[in-house]
Amino acid sequence: MSDRGTRLPVVLLEFLPSLAARFGWGFLRYQARRKRGVRAFRRELLRSGMPKDRVEPLAQAYHEIGSVRSLLRTGLGSNLSRRFPKG
Repeated sequence: MSDRGTRLPVVLLEFLPSLAARFGWGFLRYQARRKRGVRAFRRELLRSGMPKDRVEPLAQAYHEIGSVRSLLRTGLGSNLSRRFPKG
C-alpha cells in the first residue's frame, strides 16, 4: 500500500499531457461550433429583416450565453450529469 502511495503522483503526471490535449482539443471544437452558431444566428436575424442596430446586441448576448466562464459561473456545467439518465 505504501508503494502505491508514493507512485501515485508519477502515474498522474504520466496521463496529464494526454488529458490536457484532449480537453484542449475539445474546447477548441466547442469554440468553433459556438462561433459558427453565432454567425448563423446573426445572419438569420438580418435575413428576417431585423435592423442591424437590434441584431448586434442580440448576437452579442447569444455569444455570451455560450461562454464557458458563464456556464461554469452559473453552474450549468455541473448539472450535466443530472440531465442525462444513467443507464
